[in-house]
Amino acid sequence: MGKAKFANTFNLWGMRNPKDTKFVKAFGKNLRKIRLSKGISQEYLADEANISFNQVSRIENGEVNTTIVTINALAKALGVEIRELFDF
Repeated sequence: MGKAKFANTFNLWGMRNPKDTKFVKAFGKNLRKIRLSKGISQEYLADEANISFNQVSRIENGEVNTTIVTINALAKALGVEIRELFDF
C-alpha cells in the first residue's frame, strides 16, 4: 500500500494528522506491553474482552482508533485500571 493511500486509510478512521497516528500507535504498544507482562495471549485477551482476535491485533499494531467501550473491556480483561492503558 502506498504512503498516500495509507494516509487516506487513517483519514477514514478519523486520524487526520501524524499526532493522531502516533497516539494510536503508542496506545497499542502499551496495550501489548501490559498484555505480555501478564503472560496473556492475544487470543485469550480477545476472548475475555469479547472482541475478535483480529481487533486486538489491529489495536496493538496501531491500525485502528478503538472505542472507549472496547478500551473498558480490554482493561477489565487485563485486570487493570483504564488509565494504565494510557500511561505511555
